[in-house]
Amino acid sequence: MPSAYQRTKDKEKEGRDRMKITEKAAYIKGLAEGLELDPKDKLTKVVKSLIDLVQEMSETITELEQCYDDVCDQIDALDEDLSGVEDLLYEDKDDDEKLCSCCGSTSDEAAYEVTCPTCQTVIGLTEEDISKDGMICPTCGENLEFDYDEDELDDENSAAADEDKKDTDEE
Repeated sequence: MPSAYQRTKDKEKEGRDRMKITEKAAYIKGLAEGLELDPKDKLTKVVKSLIDLVQEMSETITELEQCYDDVCDQIDALDEDLSGVEDLLYEDKDDDEKLCSCCGSTSDEAAYEVTCPTCQTVIGLTEEDISKDGMICPTCGENLEFDYDEDELDDENSAAADEDKKDTDEE
């Protein structure tokens, strides 16, 4: 949808090429008066009534066009404001939470990775995912089952924590 500014520019261009509707109504009235029709004739009364009607309609149309332009300006302003709010609202979520494409978890949450034996997709898993004993591969639909020993997970977690601590101490 063109902005109100663009519509105004288009109307200005049209205005240079054509008469405005109110000018056309006045022109028709002038032509009818130039004919010097008999005011007592029934046809003259009909023509005058039609010309008056055309003038009223042209004035109403001009007012409606102005109201339309005002409403479009307000909509454009609201659209800009909404765009700013959307940028602020979604900017934080995009930066803070990079979602995993396969499971929808944030990259910080994925503690484990599993490779699907069917399609070779690497899937990031959280401890909660593993505790469910299985899941469906989001890529190929294969039913994946997890067979783990809880002590093994605790050992891996403590080994990883020790390694992180060691790396920190070396720095």
